[in-house]
Amino acid sequence: MNSVVRTNFKSLRRNLGITQEAMASFLQVEQSSISKFESGERTLNVSNLEKACLLFGIPYANLSQKDCHNYKLTPSFRKTDISSESLHAVSEINQIALNIIEMKKLMEKSNG
Repeated sequence: MNSVVRTNFKSLRRNLGITQEAMASFLQVEQSSISKFESGERTLNVSNLEKACLLFGIPYANLSQKDCHNYKLTPSFRKTDISSESLHAVSEINQIALNIIEMKKLMEKSNG
């Protein structure tokens, strides 16, 4: 797995204020899987990375880009103890927003 992906994953997770435990619960993996992924000892499957990207508010393709932080949706959490249900809700909302952004790009291309 690309070190840029690992670095971006960890940075985006931390920027959202999501602990490894909360991310593990959201992805339905062990906390040690997140820790080992971020340290380069283990990989995460594409499905989990795609799911994390929705939570981060970035397209999956951007996770491997050094400037992935320039394109993201940023939710604000008032609590530090965020439930897995809340993370799923944020992920679903981000999916809708990312779809709208992509549709706008497609419309601009077809009209331009």
